Amino acid sequence: MEKTGLNPRPLVSVCIPAYNCEKYVGQAIKSVLAQTYADIEVIVVDDGSADGTLNVIEQIDDKRLKAISTPNHGASAARNLAYQNATGQYIIFFDADDLLPPDFIDRQLNRINGRDDVIVLSGWGRFYNDDPGTFKAEQIPYQEMQLAGWINTYWRAGAPMTAPGRSLIPRRLIEKAGLWNEELSLNDDMEFYTRMFIKAQSILFCHDAVLYYRSGIGGLSSRKGPKAYNSLLQSISLSINYALQVVDNSDEIRLSSANMLQGVIYELYPHHRELIGKAQKQINQLGRPDLKFMAGGITSYMVAVLGWKLTKWVKLFLQGSSN
Repeated sequence: MEKTGLNPRPLVSVCIPAYNCEKYVGQAIKSVLAQTYADIEVIVVDDGSADGTLNVIEQIDDKRLKAISTPNHGASAARNLAYQNATGQYIIFFDADDLLPPDFIDRQLNRINGRDDVIVLSGWGRFYNDDPGTFKAEQIPYQEMQLAGWINTYWRAGAPMTAPGRSLIPRRLIEKAGLWNEELSLNDDMEFYTRMFIKAQSILFCHDAVLYYRSGIGGLSSRKGPKAYNSLLQSISLSINYALQVVDNSDEIRLSSANMLQGVIYELYPHHRELIGKAQKQINQLGRPDLKFMAGGITSYMVAVLGWKLTKWVKLFLQGSSN
């Protein structure tokens, strides 16, 4: 266990990329500035927004807030620019449409307890229709884990996402693992956090701190096309390559990795055949996945009768007929 040995009230830098989010960014920033832990700085990078995002940011009067305007280069580049202007001992990468309860940072700092060799992940959940009252918490582990445990829990289930606002990261780990990959867009968090988890001694969980993740507003994850899907596959492929270099190349790790790639195939089929072929080639090298096609309601009955591929074709036909 390594302690920083620095200020007992360390500065926490909250780095926020903002793009065309004038409706939400003010509320997000104010939720950070309202923290009971006051030793924070908030660096917001307006990533070439075409709406009033920058104006909303500049209307907030707080000496702890710094606004930076730049041409549009994507969320990863904006996060990196924010980090390069940050001075904190601990870093939180926070999305411009999410919300924090007032005691979030205080609880995260209590959990990390001065260490600079671990990452703390908070609890989290989604809320919809701009109503925090619709919040539904996701289940998170209670026991700390290393990278292999993360892979065999989350990758095994085909779950690539780590909401950035959940994590309290020591600056020392970012310096070791590197910044966000600016070539990626969709699923850039998986590649980034895989590198972080490799360098961390442990992943700690803090159930008392909870991130409110806004869903259903047409963010990047809902604007999918060839470029985004290429980023999705690339981030997963890179993460698998990193992991297989440092963890035991066991059957369980290979199965979890294959499941991540199978999830891509489920997402892309019947389009994007070239990307599907690339994913399948990697699966063939890893071994047979056991990830089931996720479906609910009538779709689950269709999958049971028709199989997942024909079900996707039928739903595609029905969607085309209704347009």
